[in-house]
Amino acid sequence: MRFRAPREAALAEEEPDRACPRSTPRTRPPSHTHSERNGVMRVEDHSLMDADIQEEPFAYYRALHDQAPVYFMPDAQAYLVTRYHDVQHILSHPEIWSNDLLGKAGFSMFQHSEAQTLLEAEGWPRDTKFQSDPPIHSDYRALIADVFSAGRVRALGPLIRETTQDLLDVMAKTRECEFLTTFAAWLPIRVVTTLLGLPAEDAPRIKHWSDAWVEPLSGVISKEREIEVARLGIELQHYLADWMERKRLDRSRDVLGDLARATFPDGSDLPMAEKMGLAEHLIVGGHETATSALASGLMLLIQNPEIEAELRREPALIKRFIEEMLRLESPSQGFFRYATADGEVAGITIPKGSMVHIRFAAANRDPDQFPHPDEIDLQRPNAGAHMAFSQGEHHCAGAPLARLELQIAFEGLLDRFERFELLPDTTLRHLPGLALRTLEALPIRYALASRDTEEPS
Repeated sequence: MRFRAPREAALAEEEPDRACPRSTPRTRPPSHTHSERNGVMRVEDHSLMDADIQEEPFAYYRALHDQAPVYFMPDAQAYLVTRYHDVQHILSHPEIWSNDLLGKAGFSMFQHSEAQTLLEAEGWPRDTKFQSDPPIHSDYRALIADVFSAGRVRALGPLIRETTQDLLDVMAKTRECEFLTTFAAWLPIRVVTTLLGLPAEDAPRIKHWSDAWVEPLSGVISKEREIEVARLGIELQHYLADWMERKRLDRSRDVLGDLARATFPDGSDLPMAEKMGLAEHLIVGGHETATSALASGLMLLIQNPEIEAELRREPALIKRFIEEMLRLESPSQGFFRYATADGEVAGITIPKGSMVHIRFAAANRDPDQFPHPDEIDLQRPNAGAHMAFSQGEHHCAGAPLARLELQIAFEGLLDRFERFELLPDTTLRHLPGLALRTLEALPIRYALASRDTEEPS
């Protein structure tokens, strides 16, 4: 199996320049045409592991829905489940379809033993109980329930607005930029850094460590790079451990301080490895998918100028657009589950011990759940029922914060600028992999909104 890591190139250690640099994106030839028989794509002729399918998977999803909603992928040695209600069924039965891949399925973080040995010797082996099942998962989720409480999320609103305006000011200094590294990467990491109670000036370092820390999930990483990733991960862990100790001693009332003092219901302390796993989960989960969603949302507006115009006329529709964007371009594409017993899905028996890939991105385009699924429908009555944040026990705890970031960001972008378009000769490509959907780059140009007449410097 292969997962995709987020952007491999770490952001610079400095803040974005006060003027957006001209982008020189990589370009690639168009994807190969999918083979068809009588005008219909044949599921057996393709794989979700294929680079061209990962780049443009939507016709393949339609074929899977029609021909094989439960399909065994020989190259991944896993069953692929794509229909909405089938994915929902699996999520609703963790007693059969386990999320405990590290424990029950025997997965390890690293592919190369040298990297794992280094981490065990100098850091803390990854131990996040978010990759577990109830009741253990429920107990650990309760530990961070207050992190994303309605009150705490609302309290972040002023910070999100201020940060958004700062980044928009950077964009306003010129009429073009690479959107990911100028805006989309910075808003979420600044917010999560503040949420945890860490210094704002450390955001670039934290982003650098975090991006490296998830690279092993790509499934394609050299031994040398994986050892380097382990070293970077150890740096992050010791940075967090130092801050947790400071906050434990001064009794800081912020997220990292609360985590440093976290205990089990019986009053016993959480082991440091488990505290570290929770902190890492908050950092990585708190910014990576939001960065991807910001870029994907702007891409959809560029591809659908009539939607951009409608949102300008009726800004109240931005919330609906965000739900449709999350449905169509889910940052989290899907996750694996492990069959702890024989189970049946859509009439297919999946044997005990099998790996199952539940594909949120395909479920979000299931026509039985979402009519005309490939279209942006700002009046869709069930748009919020998408699976971009999963569902049930494993529904993303940070979803309210992500939605608030997206809403404030798109309100600001549409208020300050207009006529977004790609720079000439740009071919958009996504980073390869199963787990996430992230653009490599989004080089754009735009005009100031008519009310803002500041000239570029």
